[in-house]
Amino acid sequence: MNEHSMWYLSRASGMVAWIVLAITCLWGILLITRMLKPADRPAWLLDLHRYLGLLSIITTGAHMATLVGDNWEHYGWSELFVPFTELKYSNTAAIAWGVFAFYLMVVIQLTSWVMKWLPRKLWHGIHLLSYVLFIMVTIHGFKAGSDSTNVVFFITAVGGIAILLFALTARVLQGRAKRIQRNEAAAFRAAAEVGAE
Repeated sequence: MNEHSMWYLSRASGMVAWIVLAITCLWGILLITRMLKPADRPAWLLDLHRYLGLLSIITTGAHMATLVGDNWEHYGWSELFVPFTELKYSNTAAIAWGVFAFYLMVVIQLTSWVMKWLPRKLWHGIHLLSYVLFIMVTIHGFKAGSDSTNVVFFITAVGGIAILLFALTARVLQGRAKRIQRNEAAAFRAAAEVGAE
């Protein structure tokens, strides 16, 4: 191993963690919208979504561990867990995005593990923060990552963001359509009850 191996590993593991998080968010959208119907199986989609959520934390942990092993920037565990810790070469605000994102990721994952014991609205509100998490991680990657000017990385990131935005838009539109259908059905029932009197 040469002296920059850990630096390359930390960059690669950060990219893999971002991709896994993007796929986790996309899979959650596919699960809730049933866009793959009739080929999908909700239980299988849910199991894979849970696995991907855990894999997001594992790949993020690998990214953090390789940063500690790197001799170029000299990250310590305090820089990875305490936001705005001074580093010699890095943009501390960019690193702070990653630190806060890590804490949010842990909260989302932990609440998913105990969702049976939480009020549904509370769990759902926390789980919706996954989209905020993805934005935070993307900002961290572009601001702190040394590969943000790499054309292949940039095209991959923009493509991933576009796919996720398309799926999210479909989810919002589907939710709006379901609300309109429920309201129309309720109005129809109310009118039918008034007519029956």
